Amino acid sequence: MPPNRCCIGLSLGVLLAAAPAEAQHLQGSRGHYSVSITVPVTAAKAWRVLTRYEAMAGLMPDIQQAKVLRRNGADLELAHTYQAPYTFGLPIRATLRLQERAPQSISYTLIRGERIRSLSGSWSITPIPGGVTVEHRIAVEPDLPGWLRPSYDALSEANLRESMRVLKRLMLTP
Repeated sequence: MPPNRCCIGLSLGVLLAAAPAEAQHLQGSRGHYSVSITVPVTAAKAWRVLTRYEAMAGLMPDIQQAKVLRRNGADLELAHTYQAPYTFGLPIRATLRLQERAPQSISYTLIRGERIRSLSGSWSITPIPGGVTVEHRIAVEPDLPGWLRPSYDALSEANLRESMRVLKRLMLTP
């Protein structure tokens, strides 16, 4: 079977690595990435979209379920179920600890997860003339066999690009 063929049927329209980047900037490799977009909205609007955690289930290409388990002011625990080409079609559950610094940043770390060795990252919203730059930094180490890593990385990068396209569309929606 050719490489990545197993994942073509699971793509759910996410394998868009060849699609236009829409002014996205993706840097990094092997699970350590920074991806950003510029959106002509206020920081408050971008913040509202990013913090609608439970509403993102089914809208984002990889988040199938999302539930806020606990909130104490700006600190919260969030349960996610991911299912996407980069999970090779498997549902992957994870619990994250988030810290919000409204309306500019969200940082997160893995509390526990299936098939994930480590996961941490942040979101930032930076006002610029005419809008904001939204940046997502992520560091993830999946628990999978080494021979799957190149496919995983390529699929993760495609998912990051598609996630940013979806976020931009949601931020531009009145």
